[in-house]
Amino acid sequence: MLGQINEWFFHDLAGIQSDPDAPGFQRIIIKPALVGDLTSVTASYDSIHGKITSAWKREGRQIMLNVVIPANTTATVYIPTSAQNNVTESGKPAATSVGVKFLRMEAGTAVYQIGSGAYQFAAEIQ
Repeated sequence: MLGQINEWFFHDLAGIQSDPDAPGFQRIIIKPALVGDLTSVTASYDSIHGKITSAWKREGRQIMLNVVIPANTTATVYIPTSAQNNVTESGKPAATSVGVKFLRMEAGTAVYQIGSGAYQFAAEIQ
């Protein structure tokens, strides 16, 4: 039973997932689930490529998502928001941030591709 709780925490709440098209965390998915009145989650996973970190905090209608992606990997990050222009990375529009590429809007999230490194996303929650 403890394994199911761990999977729910890492995979769902923190949103740390391996891309099924690139097993072994070569490509990572960060897709946190904001549930109920939970206001923050911090988790990290030691993959074969290095430590992956996902930490989100909700304050009112704002979400802050800090992500660390290990060297030689990439990630697809899902930010819960109603519009891509609501998203910033390190205090500037995500669209102008180095290493951040907007992919699409999908089911109430702005989806970005990022390279290895540390990122600080913020957005207005829908």
